[in-house]
Amino acid sequence: RPDTENSQGSQYSFESLPQKICLICGDEASGCHYGVLTCGSCKVFFKRAMEGQHNYLCAGRNDCIVDKIRRKNCPACRLRKCCQAGMVLGGRKLKKFNKIKVVRTLDVALQQPATLQDENQSLTQRLSFSPNQEIQFVPPMISVLRGIEPEVVYAGYDNTKPETPSSLLTSLNHLCERQLLCVVKWSKLLPGFRNLHIDDQITLIQYSWMSLMVFAMGWRSYKHVSGQMLYFAPDLILNEQRMKESSFYSLCLSMWQLPQEFVRLQVSQEEFLCMKALLLLNTIPLEGLRSQSQFDEMRTSYIRELVKAIGLRQKGVVANSQRFYQLTKLMDSMHDVSLFVNVLC
Repeated sequence: RPDTENSQGSQYSFESLPQKICLICGDEASGCHYGVLTCGSCKVFFKRAMEGQHNYLCAGRNDCIVDKIRRKNCPACRLRKCCQAGMVLGGRKLKKFNKIKVVRTLDVALQQPATLQDENQSLTQRLSFSPNQEIQFVPPMISVLRGIEPEVVYAGYDNTKPETPSSLLTSLNHLCERQLLCVVKWSKLLPGFRNLHIDDQITLIQYSWMSLMVFAMGWRSYKHVSGQMLYFAPDLILNEQRMKESSFYSLCLSMWQLPQEFVRLQVSQEEFLCMKALLLLNTIPLEGLRSQSQFDEMRTSYIRELVKAIGLRQKGVVANSQRFYQLTKLMDSMHDVSLFVNVLC
């Protein structure tokens, strides 16, 4: 008899489960809202949160449980989960920094020939990747990566005028446009990247450009101001007070964690350069790329370079393995940060 009851109970529980589950809180979903399957409550919350431009802060460690019962406890973690799931309020995400403009910029810039000095051009040619062939790093790849780093980009922000939320956002968006071009130019000089199919090049940059910009900003904040401020550009540096006075304080806090991690881990320039290259190669479509084999070989090669960079400062297999884990975990965190930036900018 107990077996029969258990069987009936299990069957009842299974049949009573909703057909569609909200990806945010697990409640029964009412449909696809803002690009994600959600319940009505999470739909309304996301819309109000985005339109109200709230600066939610988590009282814990940004890892609160968001379920049907506790979804109202921490709006900061609930909004973060919405962003991670891919929710985008129609039109707002692209209002200031148009996605179509990004795609066109990539398409035009990648089609143009790279302007290299003779020395760099010969280096890139000698370091070009080809399938089924071991890569010869002469001179060392780290030196090449250091040599192709973009020049300093200014935001054009007038610090003598009174600061307003709109002027700050406008300057950041202009800076973003300039830095996007720098990302494209840098990728064209990155050994192996031009060997990929042009469609793959565009896809990879589309997936990674925001992560690359935020990662580079984190590095500047670490090197120039010891992670104490956000160093967007030499003429646009936000201390904590300016962050609080901005209309995107929660976004600043999210980005600020990155240079603080750089400080904690004492990331070297060699490690940063290899990690940056890997960020470009970190996300691909589910269906893969047209030049998948070349991509796989290229990514494996840059992983090897990161291992070499770690070996310059760490001694011992255990220490190297631990360091590799810490750095790859840091790279993985960029996905969440860039999603948050994409939604709120």
